Amino acid sequence: MSGIDVDDRALRALFQGVLDACDELPAIAARVEAETLGHLILGAQANIYNTTPGAYDRTQDYLRSLNARARATRTGIRVTVSSDSPYASLIEYGRDGVDPAQLQARAEARPDPSRPFTVGRSGQAWWLPGPVLTGAQVFAARRIEELLCKSIRMRDA
Repeated sequence: MSGIDVDDRALRALFQGVLDACDELPAIAARVEAETLGHLILGAQANIYNTTPGAYDRTQDYLRSLNARARATRTGIRVTVSSDSPYASLIEYGRDGVDPAQLQARAEARPDPSRPFTVGRSGQAWWLPGPVLTGAQVFAARRIEELLCKSIRMRDA
């Protein structure tokens, strides 16, 4: 039977680096919260406000309804993106109600989550989904991963 050689010191150093990086979680959460709110604004602009006008007045009410909150615990970060607009789900999933899991999978498959996620919604095609929240969720998750990995690498150097 063959065994796996493990460098005990390297493994301990790696685990210590992960534990030490947890001290950075509050700062990472604050940064991700701010960046995610910015992503929500860009997503609303790309899916609604910067598109060809159509039948509806653009009151900016949806834009003002967007919110991002991040909370750090000792071992993790929770980011919540939301809209308190009564028509948020119609914008997000479209008039025909696209399956949220499919929309999430499409957002996660995109190589660059920093760009707003659009699927064709405009003032002329207002019935299509405008996945503002979904795109921001994926952005937040990837950004946490990037910043946490960067923190661990800095401690490992």
